[in-house]
Amino acid sequence: MLSIVEINYKDWTKLWRNCKHTNLLQSWEYGSAKENVENWIPYRFTLLDNMGENIGLVQVLVKKIPILGFFARINRGPIITRQVDNKFKKELIVEAIRLLKVESKGRKWRILQIAPELDFSIELINELKNMGLRPSSTTAWGSGTLPIKMNKDELIMQFNGKWRNCLRKGLKSNISITYSNNCNEDLKLLLENYSKLKKQKQFSSITESFIKELSKQNNENWKFNLFIAFKNANQQEESIGTLLSISHGDTAIYLIGTSNSIGRKLNVNYVLLWEAILKSKIQGCNYFDIGGLNKNTPSGIAHFKKGTNSNLYDLIGDWRLLNFSFKN
Repeated sequence: MLSIVEINYKDWTKLWRNCKHTNLLQSWEYGSAKENVENWIPYRFTLLDNMGENIGLVQVLVKKIPILGFFARINRGPIITRQVDNKFKKELIVEAIRLLKVESKGRKWRILQIAPELDFSIELINELKNMGLRPSSTTAWGSGTLPIKMNKDELIMQFNGKWRNCLRKGLKSNISITYSNNCNEDLKLLLENYSKLKKQKQFSSITESFIKELSKQNNENWKFNLFIAFKNANQQEESIGTLLSISHGDTAIYLIGTSNSIGRKLNVNYVLLWEAILKSKIQGCNYFDIGGLNKNTPSGIAHFKKGTNSNLYDLIGDWRLLNFSFKN
């Protein structure tokens, strides 16, 4: 039987270090950025077993919606902190969802929307439906992770042959890469390039204000990694590519990548991603997430990401519970 207890930053940070395959959306820093930019209220909890030992963490973001009341959002949580096999991990997460249902009613959160950290399966879909949750029509998150604890030679051999060849060509082209963890000018350049890309490809994604807020977060469990590429060491010329990754515990994620026509000819996107992987390895990460890959991913980006030969995963998607039966 699990129980749930709200915890502070110090306790959360200590427990976060025990998490395997952390994700950005459950990080304390992500919740703080959502609070500062979008007025969500973060609640952080530890999950305890019947012996009072920690087995998981979950971050809930809450916002008051006019007329409806409080809307609670759990994205890619809970995270299990104990090292267990996949079968028991799924059982713990399902049990935690039952507990969060009760917690949401006690706190009078009118709507609970959760995208649990569960791989897609018909069995789990039926379990969630039996709990009274209903699936959302939004596309479920999918991506892939690379183990990166091995040495550089072993790491590069994980990629498929064409990907390795493109990377090696890029490395031989004398591209110059600069690194920054929070430089206003570099961040401005990234945001300008990202804005151009969004207009060109006509997609909506992370807002400029939210990226800026993420850049302000910095501690031992969180690193904002910004890479700028130039055709050569003369950095007075226009940049040919940019990349943003974030390290958040034992895992890093590829968040944004841009390149111009010159950069694409020089395979700059391969070099930038390689540099991001190596940086996350230095920062103590064990895994690198390629940053999203599902049926909605544009074909060119999907081809590039699939070439890393990462371990692909597809989550079960968003589920919603309506709590309108209790009295005010």
